[in-house]
Parts: sequence; C-alpha cells; structure tokens
Amino acid sequence: MKKINFLSLLTVIALAGCNRVEANPSLRDVDLKIISPKGAPAVALYKFAKGLTTVDNPATELLPQFHTNDYDVIVAPTKGGLTKITKAKVNYELAATVTFGNFALVATGNDSDGVLNEGDKVLYFQPTDIPGAVFNYLYGDKGLETYTAADDSKVGPSLSTGTYVVDETTTVNLDYVFAAEPLITNLGKTANVVERAADVFKTLDDCKAIYQASVFVNKNTDKAKINNFLSLLEDDITKAVSNPNEIVETLKLVGEPEEQAQKFKFNSTVIYNCMKDYNGLGLGFRKAFDYKTDINYFINNILNSGLTITDEAYFQ
Repeated sequence: MKKINFLSLLTVIALAGCNRVEANPSLRDVDLKIISPKGAPAVALYKFAKGLTTVDNPATELLPQFHTNDYDVIVAPTKGGLTKITKAKVNYELAATVTFGNFALVATGNDSDGVLNEGDKVLYFQPTDIPGAVFNYLYGDKGLETYTAADDSKVGPSLSTGTYVVDETTTVNLDYVFAAEPLITNLGKTANVVERAADVFKTLDDCKAIYQASVFVNKNTDKAKINNFLSLLEDDITKAVSNPNEIVETLKLVGEPEEQAQKFKFNSTVIYNCMKDYNGLGLGFRKAFDYKTDINYFINNILNSGLTITDEAYFQ
C-alpha cells in the first residue's frame, strides 16, 4: 500500500480551501493584495477574505514583506511597521489601527482579599513584547510577585488550575493571570475577569488605547483605492463589533470551521463567543493620522521604542 505524505495532504487541503475562497462570487472582490497575521488582525479583515494572505509568524513571514513592495496593504504590529518606516525607510505609510488589545487580568480565586495589591502573585506573558509592556505599564508599580511565560499558550494551564510550575521542584499558587482572548473565553473564565486592559487605557490621561496591530499602505498604490478600502474596513469593523453575527455569516462563505481557522486562526464559533458580550478581540478602527500623538506616545513611552516618528510616516 502506498504511504500518504501527511504534510503534502495538508498542503493540498489548504490550497483547495484557498482556491474555493478566491472563486466564491459572494465574497467581496477587491483589487488589492493584502497580507495579515492570523488572529485578531485577520478577523478585522473578515470581509476581505478573497485576496487576503494570512501568516502565522509576523517576524519571519510578514515584516520582511515591507521590503518586497509586493503588497498594497500590510497589516502588522504597529511598532514593527513603524520601525520599518522610520529605520529602513520602506515605501509604506501607517493608515489605521484595527486591534486595540485583547488582554485581561483574571482572578484565580486564590487571593484572600480579592484585591490586587502588593505581594500578590501574578503570571503574565511575552515579557519583551506588547503584552509584557502593557502589563508593566499598568501594574509594574504595585509591588507584585510576578512570573512570566513565553506566550499565551503557556498561560492556559495556569488559568485552569490557578498554579504555575516554576521548575521541577517549585509550583506556586497564583492570585491573578494576565491573559489574552479568546483563551479566557475558551476556558470559561470570563466571570473571573477583574479588568480588561483596553478599558483601563480608556481612563488614562497620557495614552487612551493599545495600538496593537495597524494597517500600512503602499505609497505606490492608487490613493482612491486605499481610501475606498479604509472606508469599507471601518464600516465592516463597526458592524462586527455591534453584531458579531456579521463575522459568522461571512466566514460561512470561507468554508467549514477547519477552513475558517486555517485562514483566520479562529473559527466563527470561537470568534462569536469571544465577542457576543464584549469586544474580546479588541477590534476597532482609528485613522492613524488623527491619533498620531497618542500612537507616538504608545510606541515610544510604553513600548520604549525610541523611534523618531514624523508626519511623513502617516497616510493622509
């Protein structure tokens, strides 16, 4: 009997799904090449599934695309894109931010007084990236006993058990976990959410939002096309936040749940559950030039990027 190469089979399935999306007349046609990381940024582009390339690793698969000039639109981490613009002088401009943080502080039930204060044990993730920077900006001065995980997948067991395995001989009881959606919803921990980082930022005086992923546009692409794309995108996101069924119905056109997850990282059920009561994925739309002062503060004072960001970095 002939052996079937499993990886080749997966590739065939993925290509078949991709071809089905491109051929679907019910999906929006747009004469633009778009690339995005999978996850919340891709979900923001749910109406643009046709013509949308999604990747797993922004650092190795997406950020290098700024140098190829092949894409009309690149959705990327805001800091990463602005770094390319200011330091590598790539041919792109920052047009809009579309995700504003999906992080939350979740109680484990181990804190005797139920109030976050000095000495409480907290686990957070990606200490050198946006989650770590946001956590330390909000809670770094509270005298907490903190532990770190490389990524949010390592946080799941601690959310479930309220413990963290430090090493082979040490396990600590955690009071709180700083985690991301949709992990919190998937594990049934929404009732344990103490506060969501996006909500806390809205109350701050110096920076009102977490500028997580943004739309960068090619300077060579027709400006009217870009403006039309941005107008459609803003309308899509506004509708999705108020009624997540908009995403559910559109993703049905993409294919079965497995195909949806292949394209967006999450299927429509996961997305709906995460957004039906609260905008857990942190979707939104802000034209970047209108919020350039806020963005510059976030990039340089919260992420400590040290970038010199001029108005030329922004699409106008």
